[in-house]
Amino acid sequence: MMQEYKNKFPLFLLFLSLFIFAYGVLELYTKARVDDILDEQEKYLELSYNQGIDRFEDIAKSIYISMQNDQKLLNLIANVNNSNIDAKHKQIYEYLKADYEKQKLSGVLGIQITTPQNISIVRMHEKSKYGDSLADVRPMMRAVNKHRIYLHGFEEGKTSHAFREIFPLYNNGVNIGAMEVLFSSTKIQDYTKRASFIYTHFIVDKNVFKTNEWKSNSQDPYMPSIEHKEYLFSMNKHMHKETLQSSKDEVIKPLQEEINEGFKTAKSFKLYKTIGERTEVVVFLAVQRFVDKKTVAYLVSYTDVKKLHSFLQNMNLIKVALLILTLAAYIIITRLLLEKQSVLHELKHDGLTKLYTRKYFMDFAHKEMLRMNLEEESFCIVMADIDFFKKVNDTYGHLVGDEVIKEFALILKESTRSIDVVARYGGEEFIIFLYTDMNNAYKVVEQIRTKVQAHSFSEKEIELTASFGLVESKVGAKLHELISQADQALYRAKESGRNQTQMI
Repeated sequence: MMQEYKNKFPLFLLFLSLFIFAYGVLELYTKARVDDILDEQEKYLELSYNQGIDRFEDIAKSIYISMQNDQKLLNLIANVNNSNIDAKHKQIYEYLKADYEKQKLSGVLGIQITTPQNISIVRMHEKSKYGDSLADVRPMMRAVNKHRIYLHGFEEGKTSHAFREIFPLYNNGVNIGAMEVLFSSTKIQDYTKRASFIYTHFIVDKNVFKTNEWKSNSQDPYMPSIEHKEYLFSMNKHMHKETLQSSKDEVIKPLQEEINEGFKTAKSFKLYKTIGERTEVVVFLAVQRFVDKKTVAYLVSYTDVKKLHSFLQNMNLIKVALLILTLAAYIIITRLLLEKQSVLHELKHDGLTKLYTRKYFMDFAHKEMLRMNLEEESFCIVMADIDFFKKVNDTYGHLVGDEVIKEFALILKESTRSIDVVARYGGEEFIIFLYTDMNNAYKVVEQIRTKVQAHSFSEKEIELTASFGLVESKVGAKLHELISQADQALYRAKESGRNQTQMI
């Protein structure tokens, strides 16, 4: 009996050693993969944030150019002094009022014009406030008027914070002051919601305000942040108190200590919390004040990351199973890696056609557009649709319809280069990203259209045609705009008799 025990003891040690080793490997792998996913979420939020800032700059420069070329306005500003500021304020306000109402539709929070001595001539967003000096409260404005340079960045004021674009103004070569365009942080929140479907908060350190005047600010209202007692939350139309309370109870409270430590670093950080059947990733993107580069605000995103949730669930199951199946540990780990690759592949590819999915195409095209716009390279978006496809399903059934879709997808794939990206957009509709200009893209699409027309689909030898919409990119264009134009061209092809390619 004792001999039997001694013989089994080395097996027990091997079991224990394998368990410890495999468990340690799994722990390291889990941490690395989770870190990668969290980094992806931070980069995604940062990309959306930077796109919003770029949009602010484009809008502000357009307004500045319009003002700088308006000689009547420049003459009004140039003649402002202490004795006539009341009359000039009224003239300038009335002169700019109509344009300002239009500019607000583009997301502008406010416009201000000052003298070279930092005296506010007009605030289009606060008509009654003018004639006061900004020299002591607005370092960016002071710097622009002193050095006559363009500056942009985040800066708080007396009662609110804003992303500011400030330009020196000239009349016949003489500096006559400065103008600034203000954008609210709520517009960044709105932008990330519309462009990237990211749920965000913008929170700002309440200590940056010199007074408690923020409590009565109605233009860009605040409420205490759910993330930290020293921060204020800037409301926007996408936010609801029920959602905030839910986030506070389910995510913030359990992570409060880690969040407090993150705030102490004054840098960007990210955390996650599993709640039932979902895993929420919270990213805190640091926003620095322009004048001293001090972090005074954060853009905070809340994202239900399904691949992280799935990954963590798999890891927990494996750790439990590992206690019993130590001898199969290496097989399990290998299988896990293969399963992960399979999941990633399935997320990218359509199950029926094996082409890329719509989501993958949108993510890819969005990132590729940023690069190609910077390098001023041309590409085209193609929308393709099988003509009268409903008749196929009605006549032959959905199984034959699926065969038709697979064969049509194969024609698209074989007719394009390996660098081009073909995806199933939905149903019998497909989308293509072609790395070429309009002329070459039209030739490629026409070749595809001809192949489709000449092809006999499925065993039923069905003759079909397809219609195509084609659009070429322009520098600065947005992806959703190009897709919309390609879709319009496709609609025009359908309306014009089908079996043709229309271009915009």
